[in-house]
Amino acid sequence: MKRHALDNASPRVLTRPEHCLSRKRISPNALKVLYRLHRAGYLAYLVGGGVRDLLLGRDPKDFDIGTNARPEEVRRLFKNSRIIGRRFRLVHVFFRGEVVEVSTFRASPEPPEGPDDWKEGELEDREADAPDEPGPKAVREDNTYGTPEEDAWRRDLTINALFYDVSDFSIIDWVNGLEDLERGTIRMVGSPEKRFEEDPVRMMRALEYGVRMGFELEPETNAAIHACHALIAEAVPARLTYELMESLRSGYAAGIWEQWDRYGLLGKAFPELDLDCDRILPLLSCVDARVSGGARVADATTIAVLFLPEFSRLLAEMTSDGQRLANAEFLDRLRAMLEPATAHMMVSNQSFHQMYHGLFALTKMRRPPDRGRQVLKLTRHESFPVAWSLFEIGTEAGLLSGEARDAWSRAVDQVRKGPEGKAPEIVVDPVKRTRRRRRRRPRRREATS
Repeated sequence: MKRHALDNASPRVLTRPEHCLSRKRISPNALKVLYRLHRAGYLAYLVGGGVRDLLLGRDPKDFDIGTNARPEEVRRLFKNSRIIGRRFRLVHVFFRGEVVEVSTFRASPEPPEGPDDWKEGELEDREADAPDEPGPKAVREDNTYGTPEEDAWRRDLTINALFYDVSDFSIIDWVNGLEDLERGTIRMVGSPEKRFEEDPVRMMRALEYGVRMGFELEPETNAAIHACHALIAEAVPARLTYELMESLRSGYAAGIWEQWDRYGLLGKAFPELDLDCDRILPLLSCVDARVSGGARVADATTIAVLFLPEFSRLLAEMTSDGQRLANAEFLDRLRAMLEPATAHMMVSNQSFHQMYHGLFALTKMRRPPDRGRQVLKLTRHESFPVAWSLFEIGTEAGLLSGEARDAWSRAVDQVRKGPEGKAPEIVVDPVKRTRRRRRRRPRRREATS
């Protein structure tokens, strides 16, 4: 791997009085792991994004730890842990409501693996690099354990390669990450083109962190993304989906999506998606507003948002000239619209089911409800939370008609606040023409003999 002039030199070390990182802002559970490793005679560093965020005064999403202890040795120290991974093993130490990840220092430039089994909602942020396998052209070699310096040089971004040493509370920087953090610069560790050839998904991550941190790409990294952007088509779909989901959950999805599109990554990474940014960006901005406000947006909702523009076109096409929607045909075409992209993205069956039925439920919400039982039946369906979120996002962004929103909001509130199983009272617009009830014909009496 190409290295900077800093290679083979001593690291830059900030002693405790020279930096602002305080243990008071580190998770107590992460401190327990750090101290136990240190007392057992091992090196124990807080690593990656946790150090970066604390130095910037932000609250880290999680705390990862690097050590020279082997996974089996870490496992013996923590009974509340398990070893995960196939190519390279990590240790997850479990606490109530928190998982602290412990990895052994590595010399390999390859990104670490994620959990053995991918489950929706359980993808975790790997600040050093994303999980799973790199693309077909990635450099494949045996993983070997390494030193802290080697571990720093195999990471993706310089600002993600900073270490906090619990033994003396110092910050250790082998790659000029502190300088880039001060300048607000996104820089790859080593040669950008080489790192992108090893793992093309790093291009997506560099742009993502630029948006999330409000940092600028340094010129060499910027030029390398333009030169290597076509490599993203060779990345493993699971890796691409992982990065997509991380961006959708970040609260910066609109900006990240715009940057990925600007550099030509979106069309090659997700060729099956409708990539009309003019229609998708307002929707993602609505998702960002919810995430930034502290709301949890389900993964099925965030993925389905990407299909709303195509869904609205399909619905308009099949209801043109006031014709009644043919439900069976619409469901068939909706499935044909969703399946190619979601299969490539390796979306779980459960998420697909929620998206499919959630989008179809929107067809029932085009007009105000006229029967309480209609609302009750819809809200009882397992996909209704996804449908309701999509309805709110679509109307806020102006993609779906908002004429029926107030009526549906009142009806749904009644269901949520009222006795369980009771249908809400629907106030019908007095100018609305009601259907006349058909009179039943009297039965004809049978002739008696």
